[in-house]
Amino acid sequence: MRSRGVPALDTAVAALIDASRVVGHRGGYLECAQHVEELFGQQFDTHHCSVTDQASSMLFRAEEVYDHLSLPVMELVTDALKHDDSCIRLKSILDPPETVELTDEEQEANGDGDGDGDGDGDGDGDGYE
Repeated sequence: MRSRGVPALDTAVAALIDASRVVGHRGGYLECAQHVEELFGQQFDTHHCSVTDQASSMLFRAEEVYDHLSLPVMELVTDALKHDDSCIRLKSILDPPETVELTDEEQEANGDGDGDGDGDGDGDGDGYE
């Protein structure tokens, strides 16, 4: 499930993945070129490599952005840790209660939809309006 409301995280992770792949491809290409040079005993021209020398600096910048990313949930966690009941507070942040939506059939079986199950529609549970 994709996270919603955290586009900065999505962007930072995507940039980090892309930059690390580029560096990996460049490293692999240069390693293969080195093997070819050793095998044939002549220099292999790596100037036509489509991945530039700037790949490492792009990866460094992406890592910097990711490392300094500020997420709202981290502020909540930090605040929760300052209190004596930090475990309870952390559970409420990290494991929120499940909400269940009733189907149309379940709402009809419940009666009037006010949640008290008495069918009178006023919500007090006494069965009288």
